[in-house]
Amino acid sequence: MTTRANPLLLLHTWGGDAATWEPALRHLGAGGRHLKALDLPGHGARAAEPFTVDGAVGTALSASASGYEDASGYEDVVGSQDVGGPEDVLRPVDVVGSGLGALVALALAQRHPDRVRSLTLVGFPPAGGAEAARRPADTRAALNRDGAALFARNYVDSTLLSADPAHRDLLRRSMAGTRPEVLIDSLRATLGWTAHARPGPVGLPCQVLRGARDHRVPAAAADALAERLGGGSAVVPGAGHVAYLDEPEAFAAALAAFHDGLRTAPAD
Repeated sequence: MTTRANPLLLLHTWGGDAATWEPALRHLGAGGRHLKALDLPGHGARAAEPFTVDGAVGTALSASASGYEDASGYEDVVGSQDVGGPEDVLRPVDVVGSGLGALVALALAQRHPDRVRSLTLVGFPPAGGAEAARRPADTRAALNRDGAALFARNYVDSTLLSADPAHRDLLRRSMAGTRPEVLIDSLRATLGWTAHARPGPVGLPCQVLRGARDHRVPAAAADALAERLGGGSAVVPGAGHVAYLDEPEAFAAALAAFHDGLRTAPAD
């Protein structure tokens, strides 16, 4: 089955990789929609690379303008999904980013608006203040003390709400396989996101999506960012900070409602 719907570009959470989208893919790809789930630099199959925001935006830009089978992580995650024909390649993408991926998604939309039809930011913006300022140093200390495997287990246990052990294992494995310097560099970039992306109108349809039980992003912060970007906000029932792993079906439903609204909106 093929679809004329715009491709969906999926950018993973901090410490994640393309494979962490697996539980959500069968819901997101309903109707034969084309999907691209990427490994950002330093993550997954690209673990040997350094992480920079510019490099991550370049990765997303290349994926948005290339054949689907060329996107790093795409074939491993999507498997037998139909990759479409040449007429689909130049269609602007609907970009979805969670956490770290939300920063990359926002920067992509602001720097290359011609390649983006709509923008969804999930589990974003990160909390600020003194505690946030200490997080990179505290994270480095915990990695040095506990090692990657235990650090990843503790992070997942304190963050994911999904009771499905397979969902938890996906994030645990990807985080444990991410080099400490990449975790620190990408965390600093996420916490300092306003140095890489503007907290102002993006000039295209956007929404800020938050898990109803996200203890890392306050509802007021998500709503305020949506207003500043000129978009709307929505909630994924039952989900926490990584909504696409906690409640993949409800997450896909929230995205579908947003994207269906774009298709049915009257022309200006």
